[in-house]
This record gives sequence, structure tokens and C-alpha cells, in this order.
Amino acid sequence: MVPSRFRASFAWSPEQPTGRDACDNGPVISRRTFLVSASLLVAGAGCRNGSSTSVETFSSGYLGSPDQTMEDHLLVSARGGELPAAAVSTFQSRSHVTVTSQDPGTDGSLLLRLAAGGYGEVDIALVGSEALSYLVTSNQVEPIDKKLVPAMARLQPPFTDPAADPGLDHSVPATYDIVGIVLQDGVVLEALTWAGFFRLAERRPGRVVVPDSADDVIGAVLVSLGHAWDSDSSGDLDDASARLEELFPSLRVLGRRVPSQVLASQHSPLASLRRAREFRRVRRGRFLVPRDGSALEVRSYCIPVYAPHPVAAHGWLQNWLDPVVEAGAMTQLRTPVPLEQARAYVQPDVLADQTICPPTVALDASIQPDISADGQARRDQIWQELTA
Repeated sequence: MVPSRFRASFAWSPEQPTGRDACDNGPVISRRTFLVSASLLVAGAGCRNGSSTSVETFSSGYLGSPDQTMEDHLLVSARGGELPAAAVSTFQSRSHVTVTSQDPGTDGSLLLRLAAGGYGEVDIALVGSEALSYLVTSNQVEPIDKKLVPAMARLQPPFTDPAADPGLDHSVPATYDIVGIVLQDGVVLEALTWAGFFRLAERRPGRVVVPDSADDVIGAVLVSLGHAWDSDSSGDLDDASARLEELFPSLRVLGRRVPSQVLASQHSPLASLRRAREFRRVRRGRFLVPRDGSALEVRSYCIPVYAPHPVAAHGWLQNWLDPVVEAGAMTQLRTPVPLEQARAYVQPDVLADQTICPPTVALDASIQPDISADGQARRDQIWQELTA
């Protein structure tokens, strides 16, 4: 039976404002202070054979008033289909905290809801990198007390230092999407690299598809030339522009342009550049991640300022970083998670699916792109000139 020691006493400074009243006392900034001597989250011993789960518990000792225990409720804001039932049930079983959820629809809707008075209601929010960057830079999320989430030490690059939240001071990565290559049955690349993908386009004009996306296509071309996916170097971007001019007569841009070769032959595509999330909707062909790396789009958990249940929120983060919990999310949601240790607990069919488990070599070479405003403007210019 899972121990019920997930409750922990927690010292709280009474002068700190909480809830909606706090929002009337000045700008929305993070102002909670967690005591260093508070009870820490500790990882229990776990089995790796699948017959038992690792157990995350709060220590039973505490400093402060005995009635300052973990709150009994947690409100999670996450889009529909993003909150795995197994993670909720495991956390409730371990903590005796009741979890409820709300679906904001989009990250933009969540930000509007928070701005309209939602602070003091939401304990945990699951957001993409753009929303996270906004929340962090505008001081609208709490800093994470990492002493309460020691399982963050399990995270490895490329998930440990995102541009949206350097050092993971305010967030914990939850799931991600990755750009890859879809090959139809029988199609083989010279090499499973971005250079190999674009060479196929040159050998088979009109049979390779790319999305109408400057970031994804130019990023892949940059890597094929030996540059970083998110390079802002004018020389690197000039190289990418020149290479795309060579490639463009052979490429088919989805929804925008059909080369004359395709119109003449009416042959179906042999390969395409796709995101894993998009491929899972159709699943035609094989999704592969080039070994020279790709781009990740990460969604992360964060704690909005004035969250009414901050101790439970930290408990949720620690629970999420249990490899068994993330393995359950992989299996249920069919989406990749940051913890490589979770792969030891999934079935072979999940492990073999590169939309869920990209090869570690490819993942190690991948990044969360950090493109400057100037770099983005240059990319948009290159793409506009090519597709005009």
C-alpha cells in the first residue's frame, strides 16, 4: 500500500498576502517565502521491474504550527486531453489532496483569465514556452522552492535550461513535441539526417513535402549545413537562404505551392517534414527523428502567483517527476515526456514509437530553440521571398 505520509507540515509567514486581496496591494509579483527548514520531499526506493512503483513522500517531521499542513485541494489548469488520469489518481492516493481541473482552451485564454481575476484560484498551470516566457518575465509565476522538488535533479538536457525559464527557476517541463521526418513505406534515406532528407528532395523532385513554416524548414536546413537550429548568425542564415534557393524548385510546400513536377506526375509524396503531434493524427508512414537533432516545443507546469495551495502545488511537481507517473502519461496520452528514466516502465510498442520516445542520440542533439527578434525577422524575410 502506498504510504499516506505525503502530508507535511509547512511553516507559512502570516504577513504574506494571499488570494485575490493580495492582488490589490501592488504589482503582481512573487512574494511567498518558503522556509529552508520546511519538510522536504524525498524519493522512496522503487523497483524497476514494473511490479512496483517508486514512492514520493513528504517527510513526517515539520517545523512550525501543527495546523499548517499540506492543503487538501489542488486546481490544475490544463487543456483538454493534457492531464493524465493516472497522474491525478497517483497524486491523490499519495497525498490525500483532491485534484480538480479546468480547461482554459488555449494558453491565451488562460492568460486572459488570470488577468481578469484568476490569480488566487489556479494552483498549477500547464503552458507552452511563449506563455511561460511571458509569465516569468512579468513576474506572474512563483519561484519554485527546489528543496521541495528534489526530483528536478532527474531532468537532463535539453530540458534543464530553457530560454523561457532559464535554470528552471519557475517551471517543470511536462511534455513536448518534436520535429521529425515521415517516410512512406519502402522509402530509405541515404542517411537519417536532415541533409539526407533534403538530398531525397533533390533526387525525387516534387515528392518531398515541407510545412508552410519558416522556423521549422529553415531550422532543419541550418542543421543540414552544420549550423544550430536557432542560429542568429547572419552568415549562417545567408547559407540557409542560398541552400533553400537550390532546394525550392524540388520542394512541395504544404498548402501553398505545388511544383510543376507534381502537377505533371500526380505522384504521392515520399517523405515530409512533420511535427510528431501532427503525425499522430494520421499515422501514415514512419516517423523518424534525424540523429543530428531537432527542435522541441515543451509544455511546462508552473505555479501562478497567489496560488491558494502552494504546498500541494509543489507536491504535484514532485509527483510528476516520478518516472512511473511519467510513464503512465506516455502510455495514456501517447506523447513524449522529459524523464528518460520513464522509458523503463513502458511497453515495447511505446518504446519503439519515435513520436513518443525519440532515440536518445537524436534527443541529446536537439534543442528548445531560442530565436532572437532579429533572427526571426530574417527567417520571415527569407521565407516570404521564397514563397511569394
